[in-house]
Amino acid sequence: MLKLKANEFTLNNMLTISTKPGERLQDLNFSLSSMDAWGVLRTDLINALGIQRAKRFILRYAYRTGMHEARILKERIDWNSELEWLIAGSKMHDLTGRALSYPEHFNVDMEEGNFNVSGYWIDSAEVKQHLEYFPMSNEAICYFLIGYASGYTSECMGKKIIFKEVKCKGKGDEHCSYIGKTIEEWGDEITEELLYYEDEDMSDELDQMYRRIERQKDRLETGYAVSRNLTKAMLQGGSFKEFAEILGQSLHSSVLIENQYYETLGTYRGNPGLEEKMSAVNFWEEKTENIPEYVETELKDKTFTLLTVPILLENNIFGFITVTLNRRADNFHVDLLERVAVVIALYMQNERVAIETEQRLKGELLEQLFNGKNKDVGEIHNRFSYLGYDLNRPHYIIYIEINDRNIEEEFYANVNYLKVRNQLTDLFQGGNKYTVNIPVLTKLNTIQTIVPKEYLDKEKITIQEFGNRLLKKIDREDKQVAIGISDITEKIQDFHNRMKEAKKAVELAKYRSKDSSVILANELGNLTLFLHAREPEELELFAKEKLKEILEYDEKKNSELLETLFYYSQNEFNLHKTAREMSISISGMRYRILRIEELLSVDLSNSSSRFEIQMALQIFLLLGKIKRT
Repeated sequence: MLKLKANEFTLNNMLTISTKPGERLQDLNFSLSSMDAWGVLRTDLINALGIQRAKRFILRYAYRTGMHEARILKERIDWNSELEWLIAGSKMHDLTGRALSYPEHFNVDMEEGNFNVSGYWIDSAEVKQHLEYFPMSNEAICYFLIGYASGYTSECMGKKIIFKEVKCKGKGDEHCSYIGKTIEEWGDEITEELLYYEDEDMSDELDQMYRRIERQKDRLETGYAVSRNLTKAMLQGGSFKEFAEILGQSLHSSVLIENQYYETLGTYRGNPGLEEKMSAVNFWEEKTENIPEYVETELKDKTFTLLTVPILLENNIFGFITVTLNRRADNFHVDLLERVAVVIALYMQNERVAIETEQRLKGELLEQLFNGKNKDVGEIHNRFSYLGYDLNRPHYIIYIEINDRNIEEEFYANVNYLKVRNQLTDLFQGGNKYTVNIPVLTKLNTIQTIVPKEYLDKEKITIQEFGNRLLKKIDREDKQVAIGISDITEKIQDFHNRMKEAKKAVELAKYRSKDSSVILANELGNLTLFLHAREPEELELFAKEKLKEILEYDEKKNSELLETLFYYSQNEFNLHKTAREMSISISGMRYRILRIEELLSVDLSNSSSRFEIQMALQIFLLLGKIKRT
């Protein structure tokens, strides 16, 4: 028998390596094992049973190991005292390479049955093994060290001792530290840990594990089948309704696919009442900073819940997928819907690219149409017809110009401008219920398009209302949006001149005010002829020169000669009609007219001499210099 103190205890005292094959290590019923092999076993247990069941298995195994080694060391070594035998347990951690045990607080009375210790486990092999195969944990993971210490000390003390790891490098702490106490000293604090040490029939564990594996297998097959069928449907040009059917049949659920405007794209096993409740408009928060991965909703008086995931393109929401579930959603359902959302997003992106390509082609043809005058419109018409578009129908030409209110430089390269332009382009490409898929031409800070009268008739709106709706959608405080709308086209040859009308209307709108506005070419009247030849600045200069003396007189005398002249011309130069409209006496009106003729050196009774005066007044009216009451 050996007679030792715990601090003298080494492997040399324990082991006698025999040359005879088959002998055990000093007949202690011990065996040597590889730490790497133990790490693989530990990893397999966690993967097969889950972290909590594996923890239970390792704790109970380590507890039995500690008890067994305590008995062997008691039988084979003559210790100076019972306390030396107990302390030797911490030495076993070091000798077997598991960790270096360093006690900080040690309050033990074996005769009285008192046990309260704390300390550190340095260089834990269990932490190294765990982090080699798994990420950082959110709880302590030195299960073997805990179980071994509990089993060894319980055998020595003759009563149940439980160790807890309060800090662990496996969960990000600077070191591993422990506390060990009797069950009585722990009290209710140790109730949860005691459950891990209770005996349990492993057949139940295996049955649960088998059922879990079968369920996981079924879910993997479902996920694979959904992905395969969706991809196949997308490549074959399937519809949103087909996508909804594939998902719904796999989950045995109702499915609703919507666009970003909460409009239905496809459904499966839906009905009008259910569709309305399933719509994401009921529970999706639009103004959240971060887009949620999913939203789960419980419906009152319903036996199912709703799970909704967004369809994302470039971190922007382009739609929603909502399904009914007869249980709470888990990672499987969320992951499956996210995969479906990715496939649908790709489908949407492909459709968008196809539309943009078609729009780009139409835009190029549109530019040729506007610049073609008479010579090649026939060929352009044929090209449009290949794309399924008929130019023979009556159309309006819309010319839109977007300018910064503050910056005079070429701001159209600015990101904010591009957003406005893209938004407007999306509106024309069918992203809004007010528009149809019509050709659009974007150049620098302008957008040009044509709108068929047939569409306006179906929507029961006027071209003015259509223009106002466009302006409402895109108007920004920092941008001036001017929308010019031409007269209607009667034949293909009209497009060139109608475009010039719409463009001139925009120039007039910009000159008239810095506010965003819509102006129709037919508001210009006879001035359309002049607008083709002159800029608004030139027209204003012409009007000021013709009415210069009156303008100066009104400013100096604070009089109303310009207004009087305007109403005089509007009333066909009839003195009595004008006097009645302006509510002044005949003599007063006669005096004003004579004063105007003197200042302008013109005879207003002569039709030939008053033509230019009327034209100047109309220019002032269009430029907003005269307000019609």
